[in-house]
Amino acid sequence: MISVMVGGVYLYSISTQDASSNTRSTTPPLDRTPTEELPNIKNEDHLKRLIKERMKEQENFIVYDATEEAASADTSNKDSAMSDTSTSETNVQVQGIDEGDIVKTDGECVYFARDDNIVIASTSGSDSKVVSTIKEKAFYPQELYLHQNYLISIGYSESTIREQHTTKESDATDRLYPTMYAMQTTVYIYDISNTTNPKQIREFTMEGSLTASRKSDGYLYLVANHYPPISLLPEKEDVEIRPFVKDTAVSTAGEPIDYEEMFYFPESNDNNFMLLSSIDLNNIDKEASVETYLGASNQLYMSKNNVYTAVNRYHTEDPKKGMADTMIANSADTEIIQFKIDKEKITFHASTIVNGTLINQFAMDERGDTFRVATTKNSGWQNDVPSTNNVYTFDLQLHPLGKIEGLAEGERIYSVRFMEDVAYMVTFRQMDPLFVIDLKDAKNPKVLGELKIPGFSNYLHPLDDNHVIGFGQHTELRNVEWSTEPIVSPAGFKLSLFDVSDPANPKEKFTEILGEGSSYSEINYNHKALYKHPDENLFGFPAYLFETKPVQHGDDFYEEEILVFEGAFLYDISPETGFTLKDSITHQKQSTIDYGWDTHIHRMVSVGDMLYTLSYDEMKVYDLAKEQVLETVDLND
Repeated sequence: MISVMVGGVYLYSISTQDASSNTRSTTPPLDRTPTEELPNIKNEDHLKRLIKERMKEQENFIVYDATEEAASADTSNKDSAMSDTSTSETNVQVQGIDEGDIVKTDGECVYFARDDNIVIASTSGSDSKVVSTIKEKAFYPQELYLHQNYLISIGYSESTIREQHTTKESDATDRLYPTMYAMQTTVYIYDISNTTNPKQIREFTMEGSLTASRKSDGYLYLVANHYPPISLLPEKEDVEIRPFVKDTAVSTAGEPIDYEEMFYFPESNDNNFMLLSSIDLNNIDKEASVETYLGASNQLYMSKNNVYTAVNRYHTEDPKKGMADTMIANSADTEIIQFKIDKEKITFHASTIVNGTLINQFAMDERGDTFRVATTKNSGWQNDVPSTNNVYTFDLQLHPLGKIEGLAEGERIYSVRFMEDVAYMVTFRQMDPLFVIDLKDAKNPKVLGELKIPGFSNYLHPLDDNHVIGFGQHTELRNVEWSTEPIVSPAGFKLSLFDVSDPANPKEKFTEILGEGSSYSEINYNHKALYKHPDENLFGFPAYLFETKPVQHGDDFYEEEILVFEGAFLYDISPETGFTLKDSITHQKQSTIDYGWDTHIHRMVSVGDMLYTLSYDEMKVYDLAKEQVLETVDLND
């Protein structure tokens, strides 16, 4: 079997022999158990031989990119200072494991990453103001974290760390690393004990695009994918293809990763590098830990003790087929790789393969001594190969325990939420089945109940033990002349409150539909856009709302969508009364409503009774008790 990494997914075809003429199996690679150690890349010759063998195996493939859509327990000085004031936090998947976001607050200031800078504004109610702005040359922040008196910014940098640097092994000037473009993930750490004058105290840069990051127990964890300059290999034998890392804790220069820190999966033919890095935030001068694998990552899930990466793998039994035909006719499976966490150390532990692909990080979950995952097999759009949906359970060595396969044929998963011993799964094609799945006996998972309703939920959020909130899309079935079957049309942004107190009979107890047509919220694809008050069932989210009107063009009729609102909504959500609109807030000017990036509300945070809504240009201060805007802060001051 030949596996090829293209655009972040594995692609498989059948081959009779490998580069060494040893017969290969036509079945997928066996799962790796914790007793197996991954082989180490020994030296430069070994790495280049591996790369060239894999390049040769890829020659018959078409290049095709099919990558699918990929509350902290730490204490801090500022947290203790604000102990009497409740402060909202980033909406995360696992309690106690923080996720990076474009906005963070410590109760005294709000930190907002926007384009090429970070603005710091005080959270002082009607006296709020911009206190400073951070801007680094050729750097674009994407995620922020706070830890004690540190602000951590993660983004991509355009300034190469390879430029004009010789090898560690020799000072010979003829081994200068060539200046070339490579995506780089950079971490800047700032001392913000004086927020009016933040000082950069640390830089960590690694070649590769960021897959995801997490922060837990004072450690920052990063996973990135790097595409090495393998196209230069045939002409330039002296090119350095190892990923480079720059860590100012030990050096101001970029250096290639040491071979003893590089590993590979023998059954894989992937030419990409996956970098797993960690930084001890409690020991800011300590060198970062970096391990590198010939591999890649699409989705990431992290528990307190493990990191799981998920990689799509395509396969076909016809090596003469074109890549695009292969990927349409055959659905991907997923390899899940588990890494153990021991403070800053991240080490490979086990791997397994499941049928189908994952919708996002919420399709994975670890609870107690069990790992659970939900997948869709086949795309769901080819009638001749109907899709099915599955749930698999494993022990923490990734040995299989139980499974449910074949759910909702012809549909695909739109959202999953694991809660204790239950999984809630939404699938969709024309109607939205909400499945309630019992996982208490991991060896014998079973469907307890099913509910079919119009529309679907992209994100599920627990309200309490017996109620789940769904954020998604309302839909309608419409008859059209050009189709023998009704088509599904979007009909507004939808909020659902599901009563799951009786798992065998789940109910959609309350609904709220906002706007018409393609109305949507960032929550449809990013759970971090959801605001939750720390003490009350008060929720907020940004949204674009449309109205539809019929338009005639000759003999044809079609619907035109008109933007009627862009801003944020605040809802009280209660099991007894459902959805109660508290208010809506917009940064749009009264005379116009448009898609303007400058006025789009990206996030909402609260400190005490003050709610802060942030768009690119403004921060509005909203009094939750008085239900009114007190102040508008120009973020460009």
